[in-house]
Amino acid sequence: MKGSKGEAAKERLIEVASKLFLERGYSNTGINDVLAEAEMSKGSFYFHFSSKKELALEVAKYHGKNILENWLTPISNNTWEVFINQMVNDIIASAKEGNYYGCPIAVLGLEIAFIEDELSNAYTLGMNKLISIFSNSLQHSGLPKDKADKGGRRAFAVFEGHILYYRISKELEAFDYLREDLLAVKNRAQ
Repeated sequence: MKGSKGEAAKERLIEVASKLFLERGYSNTGINDVLAEAEMSKGSFYFHFSSKKELALEVAKYHGKNILENWLTPISNNTWEVFINQMVNDIIASAKEGNYYGCPIAVLGLEIAFIEDELSNAYTLGMNKLISIFSNSLQHSGLPKDKADKGGRRAFAVFEGHILYYRISKELEAFDYLREDLLAVKNRAQ
């Protein structure tokens, strides 16, 4: 059984890999890059993970927990307007601090989609959860489930499109358009 020090080391590797995969890409980040950034040995890595792929699966879970469960799910239990404004404000604050590289679920999912099916499936689950989070908030705004689900899919497409544009352009104005277009999703779904 791993002690708290071992769990802390594993978490550190996951957090560092998460950051590097977003900044450099999955394919351009090697195990040695993760180890150098984490200031850990290869033995530490192989104690916790059998491969880079196994680490990437843990990174998918990490994003699912931190972004989807801990951040977006709680704020989606509000009306659409409250949810969207809070989400976009949080993203803008993170981008201004230099800590936002786009939606990690989509960014990493796009890169590994045709490389590794198991990883692709893990990121597909994350994208489906994001769609359901959008649907949840639309339901809190009074839309019936069928219309909220349709609106959730539309919101996902709008969200990822604007986030992709920001990732490439690094223009903060992308978030103004993101807010405007996401707020309009509710009216189109009614």
